[in-house]
Amino acid sequence: YVRKGANRDQRAAVYYEWAKDIFKSYLDKIIPEWEEKIGVKTNAYFIQKMKTKWGSCNPRSKNIRLNTELVKKPKHLVEYVVVHELIHLIEPRHNKKFINLLDTHYPSWREARKELNELPLGFVEW
Repeated sequence: YVRKGANRDQRAAVYYEWAKDIFKSYLDKIIPEWEEKIGVKTNAYFIQKMKTKWGSCNPRSKNIRLNTELVKKPKHLVEYVVVHELIHLIEPRHNKKFINLLDTHYPSWREARKELNELPLGFVEW
């Protein structure tokens, strides 16, 4: 809840934390499922505001980062980003091996990528 009289920034902060909590509960379910399917294990995942990416991966630390704006996207597109980043734990580059792994684990990734990239990355204030 937002306190009566809260200003715009305070309301935005409450919304942001609420959205992160919802997103985290979903990710806590799907990340382990996909880790098992792919045969990888992350050390941690982080949810953060990102201006230019849907996600990122650090293969050395085995951490992935996911854009908070994904909470507003359809679940199949969130799964695509999760799978994409988890596969980077096996292959850090977007090379043939990476593409083959995506084809194996998420065959509809091309359609998902196209759909996701047609959506806005985040809210832009006019």
